[in-house]
Amino acid sequence: MKPTLLFLFLITSICANSQDYVAAQEKARQLDSYLTKLAEEKAFSGGVLVIKDNETILKKGYGFANREKQIAYRSSTLGSIGSITKLFTAASIMKLVEQGKLHLSDPLSLFFATVPLDKKDITIHQLLTHSSGFVEFLEGDQGDFEVIKTDLFLKRAFAQPLAFKPGSKAIYTNVGMSILGIIIEQVSGMDSEQFLKKQLLEPVGINEIAYTYPVTYTDRIAVGYKNGSVWGTHQQRYEKAGGGPYWNLKANGGLEVSLDDMEKWVNAFTKHTVLSQNSIQQMFTKQVAEEGYGGDSYFGYGCNISKSRRDTPLIDNGGSNGIYHARLIRLPEEKLIFYVITNNNAVNANLVMPNLTQLYFDGKIERDFTSQKFDHPVMNQMYELLTQGDYTQFETQLSAQKIQVDDDMLLLEVGQKLTNEGHLKPAIALYQYYTKAFPNIVVCWNELGELYLQTNDKAAAKKCFEQALKLRPGNPRATENLKELK
Repeated sequence: MKPTLLFLFLITSICANSQDYVAAQEKARQLDSYLTKLAEEKAFSGGVLVIKDNETILKKGYGFANREKQIAYRSSTLGSIGSITKLFTAASIMKLVEQGKLHLSDPLSLFFATVPLDKKDITIHQLLTHSSGFVEFLEGDQGDFEVIKTDLFLKRAFAQPLAFKPGSKAIYTNVGMSILGIIIEQVSGMDSEQFLKKQLLEPVGINEIAYTYPVTYTDRIAVGYKNGSVWGTHQQRYEKAGGGPYWNLKANGGLEVSLDDMEKWVNAFTKHTVLSQNSIQQMFTKQVAEEGYGGDSYFGYGCNISKSRRDTPLIDNGGSNGIYHARLIRLPEEKLIFYVITNNNAVNANLVMPNLTQLYFDGKIERDFTSQKFDHPVMNQMYELLTQGDYTQFETQLSAQKIQVDDDMLLLEVGQKLTNEGHLKPAIALYQYYTKAFPNIVVCWNELGELYLQTNDKAAAKKCFEQALKLRPGNPRATENLKELK
């Protein structure tokens, strides 16, 4: 009887696995059909990777990596993953922990002799979980490609007041993750990118994830498109800056990754070949609740952890510079991984991902996110208030509808959209609120100043540019605009 029972069990298992495989392949065909149509009808361009039960069921590029040269987006195309870079930085930290070279409880005072009193006890754990108190961006931040080397970056970060007491809450910060990158360099004695390559990537067969590339890679790198126009590439901006990446971007964003290498990276986590099972479990465990989400979102190490629409665990990474967008989600109970990367901001990864998950689980798309103006509900609400209501009462309406804007980048993206569409007066109303809510952000003063120039209010424009220079002496954009006003 025992052999017969075993035989029946094996046959049943094989049939079940075969049925699961056929069902997964059918879902992959549905996704591919939808994405092909999206590329044809809405100029979707980018790549999609879907892994089910440790097997890749979809890995394909759509649209163009370079429209001008008619170069298709392929699985080998390199695209910027933005803040998904933070996952790689967190993994580098965990590798150093495994090697016994640092501990998650180590304070900043162990690494930096000049760290001030209010920051000396901030720990590696707090930096990893965005609970350090460091702000998202430093005062006077001139953007991702500003030439800011280690000493100057640390000087600014240590001089700026903390946003909150370390450990009291958790609010997303790029600054804290860049400081982790500097710690990696101090502890390992290597450039943080080289440490990542030698200690984590190359051992699992990944050889092309990087920040910068030789000129021979030009046609392999996806060109970014903003509202239909060419934005260019990170490589072009590094060249213009005279090098890079520097610390406004390094370790918190900017890595370029292909679908082929992302497939290897996520599989290395699943198989525990890049780090130990214990380290990966720590990274993907709820550590600290993210402020403002009512206990629905937590920070792990280099990731967010929340619940899916099916009330199952969801491990989430997202990244964007407003041009390139990338999203990586893991659904461990469903044994599913979805990854989407795009190089066209109009139909970006944050809009495409929810459509894909609807189609995969429900067989249809009930709510088409690609038909919305923005990928964030607060941004859509603000846009509607400014274009369909009385824009002069924007701040009052935000308060009345209890719309809280904690992230200044939401304001920037809506403001730029309004400006590009010619809604200049609503855009001015938004930037007036922006400068009031985030008075130390240089870009909002420059944006508002240029809007005043477009509406011929030179006196108001001059005040904006002067304020930008007060915040950041020598700011090129403000300096150039003031020259134009003379």
